[in-house]
Amino acid sequence: MEEYKKNIKKIFIICLCLLCIGCTDKNKKTNKFEQEIKKYNDSNIKVELNNVDIVKYVNKEKINKIIKSDTGVIMIGNTNDDITRRAISVLLDSAGNTDLNTIYYVNSIDGIEGIDSVENKSIPLVLFVLDGKLLDYHIGTLDNKTDLNEDETIELYNIYSEGIHKVLQDACDESC
Repeated sequence: MEEYKKNIKKIFIICLCLLCIGCTDKNKKTNKFEQEIKKYNDSNIKVELNNVDIVKYVNKEKINKIIKSDTGVIMIGNTNDDITRRAISVLLDSAGNTDLNTIYYVNSIDGIEGIDSVENKSIPLVLFVLDGKLLDYHIGTLDNKTDLNEDETIELYNIYSEGIHKVLQDACDESC
């Protein structure tokens, strides 16, 4: 009887451990941006989710605060738009090769109106801001193409890398 109780306890502990391991993977938190990207991956250009953890969904008020007095890389886009999706993919790749910790993202479905300095611009729009000064920005991809060849992808990558390095105020070697 004593041996039976020991075996039951062992089985219970093993089951509990397996349950905990299974729940950990299922409850892995995904950010709102990642959920939006995945939502449209089957019907739009597929975006590889490399470095997606640095993207932070924010509201217009946060964007305006950054534009007025803070520092950051901001993307205004629409995760259902193929041009935005192509730009996101290249921006994530370029950011992944820097020390950039955050890309602030606002969905243009919420409207561009009310965001300082961007009323007459279209999406996707990437802003590079340092201490409240707009250093640079880039609209679209290249000629708003969704199918970028290798040279065009590298050109867009370099545009984003240059802007990111301006924000980070770090040296940029020939790899950027």
